[in-house]
Amino acid sequence: MKHLLYIERVALIRWSTLAFMAALVLPLLFLRYGNTIAVAQSALSVMLPIATAGLIFPHARVPSSYRAFSIHDRLLLRFSLKSLSLGVVINVCLTLLYGLAIGFVVNEPLSLHAALMMAFAAVVLSLACFVLRLWTSDLAAWSAVIFFIVVGLPVGSGMFPGSPILYAVIPTTWMLNGVRYAAYVIPVGVAVAAASAWLLRKAVKRV
Repeated sequence: MKHLLYIERVALIRWSTLAFMAALVLPLLFLRYGNTIAVAQSALSVMLPIATAGLIFPHARVPSSYRAFSIHDRLLLRFSLKSLSLGVVINVCLTLLYGLAIGFVVNEPLSLHAALMMAFAAVVLSLACFVLRLWTSDLAAWSAVIFFIVVGLPVGSGMFPGSPILYAVIPTTWMLNGVRYAAYVIPVGVAVAAASAWLLRKAVKRV
């Protein structure tokens, strides 16, 4: 297991973090060509979920491939949890750094409530993406991510201000609108995290 975790850390440093940073830096290049706030909001709504999925899916791929082999349930679960924890920590740190960068660019410092919501959303989305990749293929997992991004764009842009339930059930709106609808987002996020944890335990338990 130590050898596998070492390989995964190396892969994270070489590929996942670079891909994450590339996905997040790209929108910043276009800030000078359009409405700064609109570009920043689009980046939060589109690039953060993509970057999260791109970072977490590789972590889930290794435990997923080992499910077919004769590895003890507890060993596989422990490896999966270590793999997930590594991805979550990196994801939260990079998400908060990106939030700070966006706040600096648009001259709106990141508030404590916004930072806590971004960290909460990053953790929940990381866990959900990890379990999604455990249970499905890359194509199905990416299709689900793209679906929520496309659906979340009109909602996150403010087209349905009187429908807080929409913001709660579409995770890609949490980064941008989570603080405003925290009373709806937090219970849904906790429920998603609990369901994901149960599915993670079920995925590595042989019956």
